[in-house]
Amino acid sequence: MPHKILFFKGENIVQLNCESNCGITNNMANFIKNFNSIVKFNFSELNNKIILESNINKGKFESENQLGYYLAGLIEGDGSIIVPLTNRNNKGKLLYPKIKFTFVKKDSPLALKINKVLGGGTLEYPKKANYLNLLIQDIPTIYKITLLINGKMRTPKIEALYKLIDWFNNRSENKKELIKLELDTSDLKNNAWLSGFLEADGNFYSNYSINREGIASSLKFYMRITQKSKYTKNNDSSKSEISFLPLMQKIADFLLVSKVKPIQRIKPNYTEEALEVRTVKRESCRKLINYLLKYPLFSSKYLDFLCWSEIYDIYKSKIYKNLEGTNHLIFLKNNMNTSRTEFDWRHLDNFYKLKF
Repeated sequence: MPHKILFFKGENIVQLNCESNCGITNNMANFIKNFNSIVKFNFSELNNKIILESNINKGKFESENQLGYYLAGLIEGDGSIIVPLTNRNNKGKLLYPKIKFTFVKKDSPLALKINKVLGGGTLEYPKKANYLNLLIQDIPTIYKITLLINGKMRTPKIEALYKLIDWFNNRSENKKELIKLELDTSDLKNNAWLSGFLEADGNFYSNYSINREGIASSLKFYMRITQKSKYTKNNDSSKSEISFLPLMQKIADFLLVSKVKPIQRIKPNYTEEALEVRTVKRESCRKLINYLLKYPLFSSKYLDFLCWSEIYDIYKSKIYKNLEGTNHLIFLKNNMNTSRTEFDWRHLDNFYKLKF
């Protein structure tokens, strides 16, 4: 299948229909085939940068009824469902639940997109913080999210959803009782829950050494996902802790990772016990790439994933062992994570639709 490739040189555009990969790595070619994409390159020799854009409007990635799974993963990774313990405060004011999604500031376009799709919520920017919150406080939108994620949660945070369902069922305005669906124990490959969870708690890593000839060696790359080791469940008069290990082990098994590693995460005012899964093996990285081609990321991590998956191909083909390949490897690494300074958000045009 020929690939349509647009080469940008200044304001001039050259279109090629290539039967071969045209110098594109295998994984990138597969990405193009899978998504029927138009890919645009701005060559590094022209202005020392490459911008990759993927138009997946006609894509074959799984989108039907995936919004709830994605939002469930996002909430369980780094979100909150907050339900008041009483109907009124000590001044007699009615209290209402709220749902909070937390993002790093650079991912504000994704927060705005979710806000638009759900039709409710406000963006909150805490002072002197590098993050923002999408705060859902209006009852109709909270109800929508409740219906979307019910039966799709996988972590102990489901107890917060159950409290929210109780809150709705106790309202006189609620004409239909909501049923508390059980934890989702289906295969992770079947839906977008893991991509939502990765948005919150995953990141892509690569590193290498440079020898005396200026050639890369000891290339390392992996995806790392971390989560606190225990969830604190607040009962009416006591607290209890539930381990995240069963979930993290299920993620490890899915990604062909042999074990879950206990780690410590350094926070501003404390140290947190956590669990980590790393895709250090080649087959683990391949499994993850296949999954994310079907259930894509939508934050800036989507762009990191494109660079990282190309690094995977560079490793597999060994082209990093020559000067040109090393230079490309350096370029890719310098455009990942906190080093990225330019963002193309057109992939958000393909974000999941709200369907009931």
